[in-house]
Amino acid sequence: MTGSYVAAEGGETLRLFQTTELRDFREIATPGFAPHPYPAVEALDIDAAVAKHPFLGLGASLTDASAWILAHMPTEKRARLLRQLFTAEGCNLGAIRLNIGASDYSTALYSYDDTPGDTAMERFSLARDDEHLFPMARAAADLHPGLFFFASPWSPPGWMKTSGLMIGGTLRDDCRPAFARYLLKYVQGCAERGIAVAAVSPQNETMCDTEGQYPCCVYSPEQEGALVRDHLAPAFRKAGIDAEIWVHDHNPDAEGVARVGDLLAMPGVEKSIGGIAWHCYGPPEEAANMAPLKAKHPQLRFVHTENGPHVVLADRTEWWWAAKVFGMLQNGCELFTSWNLCLDELGTPATGAHLCGGFVVVDSDTAEVTFSPQYRLFRHIGPFVKRGARVMEVSGSRDGTRLILFRNPDGEYILVVACDGTLVRDIQRRRLVIKYKGLYKTLPLPGGQWSVSTLVFK
Repeated sequence: MTGSYVAAEGGETLRLFQTTELRDFREIATPGFAPHPYPAVEALDIDAAVAKHPFLGLGASLTDASAWILAHMPTEKRARLLRQLFTAEGCNLGAIRLNIGASDYSTALYSYDDTPGDTAMERFSLARDDEHLFPMARAAADLHPGLFFFASPWSPPGWMKTSGLMIGGTLRDDCRPAFARYLLKYVQGCAERGIAVAAVSPQNETMCDTEGQYPCCVYSPEQEGALVRDHLAPAFRKAGIDAEIWVHDHNPDAEGVARVGDLLAMPGVEKSIGGIAWHCYGPPEEAANMAPLKAKHPQLRFVHTENGPHVVLADRTEWWWAAKVFGMLQNGCELFTSWNLCLDELGTPATGAHLCGGFVVVDSDTAEVTFSPQYRLFRHIGPFVKRGARVMEVSGSRDGTRLILFRNPDGEYILVVACDGTLVRDIQRRRLVIKYKGLYKTLPLPGGQWSVSTLVFK
């Protein structure tokens, strides 16, 4: 049964959407607010909730591998999948991460200029991405006006590095101007193709040496700071490019947070960048490490740029993803981005050794689509939370659930709740009590099965 309930007193409109272990995403009718409190339960006090940072959106990486999968799907199935990804018919992704050259999820290793010594970028070419990546990016943008594009390289061209290869090594000091020009040419080339890149990080996972497995480039804080401050930011300014520069693009563990602190302490670096990019491959508790940095540098945008499903690890459930997504958003991030937008059932195409899975899985024989637990969680956020909404800090009993509260620019509230379905207090269900404008509502949650619920009210 679907529908909405309008309370007789106060005129508040409520809508409840729910996915459970036994039922797919659906809207269900829900009773309204009433004046009577529940003395045994500390209510979530919506009126006392504190507005924090803005919400930019949810995203995924349109890797070369993902674009290749999409390009080889039958036309009708691809069109349906793109709607399920980039409109409110599905999870309504509002951001795409592009890879600047090859990553570990490409159909081959490649850069846009493999000519040694071509520091002027005369042989620079995006022709390879014209085959399938850029057409798929434009198809997504056609469905979602204002789609936010950002981009990251896994490695500079090999000839710019100490290793001479895309795998291993670091950027040579004398090649910093050439690499800044390379990134500038990429942003300009995307613009010529109708794709406005709003932000660039100069390196994915600055602390990661892949030990010969796939493209990478290790940067010390001093190396990344000098590249950004002395070369990349000036090149963007001179060319009239207003794309933000995001640094670090790695985890918020103790070492990573210390690295970011060292980077921001370098003279001239902070004013040269627009934000800090983060991943969340460690324990979810590490997200709290970002909060002191955010408080110290409130003008910098914090964004989560990578973590997605896995082919083998079965623990990445909706409950697991709620800890990751809610934690990163509540501790400063405006954006949460999945990894590969789509892969096949084996987690391929791939050039690396990881067993990452697709945000959606496209069967290699039938092209039928399977939605990941991460997609199912995003489905409860993306269609409801608008760009510019505020992440809210709310107090009250959570009764063992994981939850996050947003307030849209028009004053509408969205409460998203994940529950693992375990029973409590002598086999009783978990529930929330919500206080809003002096009225109360109880939200009973399914028992014995996991659930994700979205309550929309104004």
